[in-house]
Amino acid sequence: MLTFTVLGPVAAARDGHPVELGPPQQRAVLALLLAKAGKPAGQSELIDLVWGERAPSSAANLVHRYVGALRRALEPGLTARSQGELLTRQAGGYELRIEPEASDLGRFRALVAQANMSRGLDEYVAALELVQGRCAAEVGRSHPVFAEVDHEIADAVRAAADRALSLGTPDIVHDVVRRVARWMPLDEALHVRLMKVLVAMGRPGAAEDAYRDIAQRLVDQLGIDPGKELRAALRLADVRAAVLRPAQLPADVRSFAGRDRELAELDRRLDEPVEILCLDGMPGAGKSTLAVHWAHRQKLRFRDGQLYMNLHHAGPDTGGPMLRSFLRALGLPGEEVPETYDELVAEYRRMTAGKQLLVVVDGVCTVEQVRGLVPSSAGSLVLVTSKRRLPGLSDAGKVGVVSVGMLDPDQSRELLVRRLGAARVDAEPAAADQIVQACGGLPLALSLVAARLLMNPGFTLAAVVDDLTTVFGGGTGSGLRTVFSWSYERLGPTAARLFRLLSLHPVDGFSAPVTARLLDVDPPTAEAALAELVDSWLVDQPRPGRYQAHELVMAYAHDLSQEIDSDENRAGAWARMVEHYVQGAQWAHDSLAAERNEREAVAWYTREYEVVETLIRQIDEPWRLTIPMQRFYLRRGLLQDWEDSVRHSLAKAIEPGPRARLLMGLAGVSQCTGRLDEAVTLYRESLIVGKDVDDPRRVVITLIGLAGVEEARGDRKTAGIVIAEAMQVLEKRLGVGGGPISDDTRTLLRYLLTAGAELDLFEAEVVRARLAAVLG
Repeated sequence: MLTFTVLGPVAAARDGHPVELGPPQQRAVLALLLAKAGKPAGQSELIDLVWGERAPSSAANLVHRYVGALRRALEPGLTARSQGELLTRQAGGYELRIEPEASDLGRFRALVAQANMSRGLDEYVAALELVQGRCAAEVGRSHPVFAEVDHEIADAVRAAADRALSLGTPDIVHDVVRRVARWMPLDEALHVRLMKVLVAMGRPGAAEDAYRDIAQRLVDQLGIDPGKELRAALRLADVRAAVLRPAQLPADVRSFAGRDRELAELDRRLDEPVEILCLDGMPGAGKSTLAVHWAHRQKLRFRDGQLYMNLHHAGPDTGGPMLRSFLRALGLPGEEVPETYDELVAEYRRMTAGKQLLVVVDGVCTVEQVRGLVPSSAGSLVLVTSKRRLPGLSDAGKVGVVSVGMLDPDQSRELLVRRLGAARVDAEPAAADQIVQACGGLPLALSLVAARLLMNPGFTLAAVVDDLTTVFGGGTGSGLRTVFSWSYERLGPTAARLFRLLSLHPVDGFSAPVTARLLDVDPPTAEAALAELVDSWLVDQPRPGRYQAHELVMAYAHDLSQEIDSDENRAGAWARMVEHYVQGAQWAHDSLAAERNEREAVAWYTREYEVVETLIRQIDEPWRLTIPMQRFYLRRGLLQDWEDSVRHSLAKAIEPGPRARLLMGLAGVSQCTGRLDEAVTLYRESLIVGKDVDDPRRVVITLIGLAGVEEARGDRKTAGIVIAEAMQVLEKRLGVGGGPISDDTRTLLRYLLTAGAELDLFEAEVVRARLAAVLG
């Protein structure tokens, strides 16, 4: 059967095999005959299409020759003078007589007709899948008939977009609407649909970009302004942008007190104007609270919203993840977020161009974390807090620095009143003054004292003062360390040691079992010590089984540990903690591999994921965690985290054993993300690197993965060879077929046979026979 395409490439095929259509002029003749779809094309029309005003005197004879050559190509065996049945001569021209379903144009029209009669979207999608380009795009010449077909395509795209919007499935038609809009850059109605689709997908910013592009073209090429429909679509995008405008600021603190000087200074700096405002000062001075409070006061000045990120528990290399988070908040779909840092910065600057944004970043520790965040146009502001001075911050933009000091006594008393209520503070003015004096004007210290009183309504302020006096030895106190010491000094020896060693933990969230490993004691002893810390408000329990401590409390714990615990004891606790997570990750991996305790294994991975990811970046042998994490990465689709961890571990791994397993994991990432050639290379590199390592199970798993990639690439022969090689390893090195086998080998054999059957590389009866013979 002969089939033809003209919606893009001009081609013909007989029973699926391409037909040679000759030189470009000859293909142009066929293109017009296909586009006219059963109507004759005059000889002069064909001459004008092929040569235009430069037609030679022999043009008529050449057209006749092209027609003859096409006849013989389409109907092999015709004699030189035979007309054939397909390409016939009509009065003054030629006609191609084929059934409508023989050409993509005919099938396109039939599907569009069906779509117009239906209420669904499937027929439109099927019709538009036939469109690979503009009608007869390869001819390179315009013709009214080609233009008519292009308008049919545009009509179908508009109708499909309207139908998709009414059904609430705009993403299904997005790609084809955008593609056809590129072919027809001045089609206003088509660009209206593109904008509506983008808005419906939650991408009003992209819709605004599309409007700006066509508006500029209309002015430059036609000298006209955008029409009414385009302007209405822009208003829709503006409204939707307002709905999706990021508003990430945390809630303001109701008990905020004082800071009149700092607030006035921030206001003054904003009017200068500056690009970056930095709040610095000692830990516990209330920088974060001040930043959020002032941001709420000023947020209406930034019409395009607020972005927020807390970096207090992050490392210095947070620029990329932070930009990815902000880009998603600004409306960029996750799959379109760039990979490299430079690309992230470029996309961030593009998306913030012309916008007025307030960007708040709490807990900055390096200039690099800020450098890429300054929006590309005036009217935006980056507000950061930092524990240390950052003299190089001026390299990132025009900077204003406001230092946050201690509260004066009146402001400290006001904070107590806001937290405890005026009646309770005024009832004991002398005790309130003593608390203010003991806390040294540090907001965090005042907040901790207030929290103790709030959690114990029966306590008087005087009772707290008496306790402070005992702990302080009658002195006035020295701020934060004094308040923390108030709780620490009341701990038993084991709880005190646990408090100090918790400062080694990489993130603020942890579970009870790790405390036993830090202390090197039995679980009941560790649990009793942890309960003591919770009771002393040095550690919080936000939900059953999970604990956390404020970063400043842990900073104090770190100082104490440096003073009291020997380097040897600290190193031992660190090693035991790392081993705890290595063993946990391996247990979870083995459980999933053996399909037992799956719920508990997934719960462990999920609960400890942040801890493990942080440790991978901190320990000397990160592969010990990365390798057992790979099954969870794959299960949850955490492909970017998987790749990042494997690459980080590969950079540190020297021995062939772990390198081979890491390369196998990296190949798995490439396979999952469609980078098949890269996956083949990595699987084979894994086999080469690990050739001298006695790990046949790893070899079998690698070969199974390699076979899957070869099958996906269409190389079934190689896939079959690889599966057979895996089977040989099982038989020769793991004893399959030679007697009883271990449970692990039994599981691996099932995996291999199942993979081979799914790839159609084993006959069904072969699979059954092998399973029956070996698995029993």
